[in-house]
Amino acid sequence: MAYRVRDTKNKSGEFDYCVMEVRLRKKGAPANVDDACRVMIVDSHWDTLTFVQDNMERCVGNIVKLKRLEEHQGKGMEESAALFQKSLAPLVSSLEAQGEGVMEKLSASLKKALLLMVMTRYQSDWNQACRVLGISREKLESELKLCGVSLSP
Repeated sequence: MAYRVRDTKNKSGEFDYCVMEVRLRKKGAPANVDDACRVMIVDSHWDTLTFVQDNMERCVGNIVKLKRLEEHQGKGMEESAALFQKSLAPLVSSLEAQGEGVMEKLSASLKKALLLMVMTRYQSDWNQACRVLGISREKLESELKLCGVSLSP
């Protein structure tokens, strides 16, 4: 869903865009449950703001769909990583012998499982993990960050 007016007149203020905070709360949720907050950037033209106001339910619906998609993708990656981790021990041993970088060919969940397995096997020794995986420290750090694994060098 998109709507934008190119006319530079009739803006709600001096800025081209407005920032709207959308707070999501499940129906019937207890008061002690935190709201999920999302930020929506909207063209500051009056027609656009009126459109958003008139269609706020659709905007919120899109935000909820996006939130569910983010949750589903994260959950799927966690489950897949756990599944792969069970059978990766032989792969880590063969990687150590091979010394070739295979990280580029793996899916996100397989990467995460492999990274966790390697970091566990080598007690978070970054130099050893880089040698086994055939990647630089910078690449290891970026891969860990992309997979949501927080380990300090």
